[in-house]
Amino acid sequence: MLKILDNILLSDNVVEEFYKNYGDDKFKSWLNSIMPELEDCRTTKQDNPWHIYNCFDHILHSVEEMNKQSTGFEYNLRRMLAYTMFLHDVGKPECKIRRYAKAYKRQVDSFFNHNLASVKIGERVLDKFGFNQQDTDTILKLVKNHDVFMNLTLEPTTNPYKKMLTKDVLQDMVSELGDDKGSVLLKYLIIVGRSDNRAQNPEMTMQALKLLDVMSNMLNEIYDKDLSIK
Repeated sequence: MLKILDNILLSDNVVEEFYKNYGDDKFKSWLNSIMPELEDCRTTKQDNPWHIYNCFDHILHSVEEMNKQSTGFEYNLRRMLAYTMFLHDVGKPECKIRRYAKAYKRQVDSFFNHNLASVKIGERVLDKFGFNQQDTDTILKLVKNHDVFMNLTLEPTTNPYKKMLTKDVLQDMVSELGDDKGSVLLKYLIIVGRSDNRAQNPEMTMQALKLLDVMSNMLNEIYDKDLSIK
């Protein structure tokens, strides 16, 4: 069953392949025995201008977007990144709240701290998906920080919750991720961020995708070592 899931999550047509196989009771029962939260994700709507899919369809589309970017990476890294996207929002259902958003002048769904809820689920399931401790630690760090770019802007800001992206800010982010491999982890997070945004509402994500491109270029300018991903 794990091989079937691997094949689905590393395919070119993740959404189609998943639902084709999810109709098989044996596969569905196996997967839900490991991660029952998936059924909650399937029934969790995301009434928010940033989203066009329910929670689970967003997850599947984000995996598919990741696979487009990871073509050419070595297999284990491709698999780690695909499962990162598979897990990144799985904690959303338990974090869902309804609130009034001034920016949109209406009630919206929000999912504060869903990254931490997703990490807890990942801690429970990643060994069952065949990952060793080193790879598990990397995936969990990516899941925890998958929205790392959201508090950044390309222009000066007076918003106390945001910072303008500069080389100093980027280097601080690298240090927080870990000096030994923080720059590489941030490179992965940029790819994760693109995958996440490309599975959202395209009318809302243009600026975020631009910021991620600037982050990527800045990261390569700062660090002399080769940050290409094999």
